[in-house]
Amino acid sequence: MSKVKVEEINKIDLDAKTWWQPQIDKQTFKRLLKRDNSKAWFHTILYFSALILSGIITCLTWGTWFAVPALFIYGTIYACSNARWHEYGHRSVFKDRKLNDFFYYISSFLAFFEPISWRWSHANHHSKTRHQDLDLEIADPRPTNLGVLFFAEFFGYYRLKAEFTKIIKHSFRIFQKSDQDDTKIFISDLVPEKEINKMVISSRIFLLIIIFTISLSFYLNSFLPLLLIVTPQIYGGPILWLLAFTQHAGLKFDSFDHRETTRTIILGPILGTFLYSNMQYHIEHHACPQVPFYNLPEFHSLIKDQLPKSNKGLIDAYREIIPAIIKQSKDPSYEIAKQFPV
Repeated sequence: MSKVKVEEINKIDLDAKTWWQPQIDKQTFKRLLKRDNSKAWFHTILYFSALILSGIITCLTWGTWFAVPALFIYGTIYACSNARWHEYGHRSVFKDRKLNDFFYYISSFLAFFEPISWRWSHANHHSKTRHQDLDLEIADPRPTNLGVLFFAEFFGYYRLKAEFTKIIKHSFRIFQKSDQDDTKIFISDLVPEKEINKMVISSRIFLLIIIFTISLSFYLNSFLPLLLIVTPQIYGGPILWLLAFTQHAGLKFDSFDHRETTRTIILGPILGTFLYSNMQYHIEHHACPQVPFYNLPEFHSLIKDQLPKSNKGLIDAYREIIPAIIKQSKDPSYEIAKQFPV
């Protein structure tokens, strides 16, 4: 299988002749593309302050029953670093590229994504969204395995297992390539040769932090370090999964129209803005990935008449998703057909 050409994540060109593009006034769109450091710092400080505060409360309540809800809150906030990893990875939060990259590396560890390989994988996801055998971030492959989707992946089991295995292999410079298996493409195929050493170094840093945390738990004879650093993506993952799975689940494959492959849902300020960094506006994000997340609500309001009807909250979204996923477990060709203006 030939290698996929991957655009740099901050230079993705979604050709209007190929991909659907929303119709919007050029001056308005230019304004929406502008990054605002005051908004960037507000959201960054708010998130990390909440994470640190909930971690302190967890430590203070450790050994009591109050630690259970504290861990749930901490783990949920920690797991939703996934949304921060995503936004800083697009370099669309701060005006300064270095600030975006600084918080991207921090968020990558929290989200348990090795930063170099995932930057290129995610660029590929945007340029090949839901194109089978090309997009490595398809969360609902077919035929659908209901047990994997609704149970194992609810806690991120396979994703975390695969990432940990990959980090270990990359630390020892063991790379899977498509020429070793012509039936599929691997992340290693997407990473440019000049980035390989960076990927190896970051994998080794991740591995050392994990080993240090496990050693610290043994030294202190306490699970607390593990619960604070290594495992939050597991016990804190369900809320994130409920949010993130809605992005593309049950929708069409191999389309160049993001309105057919991607879902927008309307969420409130806690789930949507704080935990999920406005990624509920996912059609809008895929159509124009360089619009900062804090401008997506306005972008949505300007183009919503060009989009399918948005789902009103998670319950409404899963009323659509769950029956479709069950049907797809028996009929892989079944897909949710979205209605939108031509």
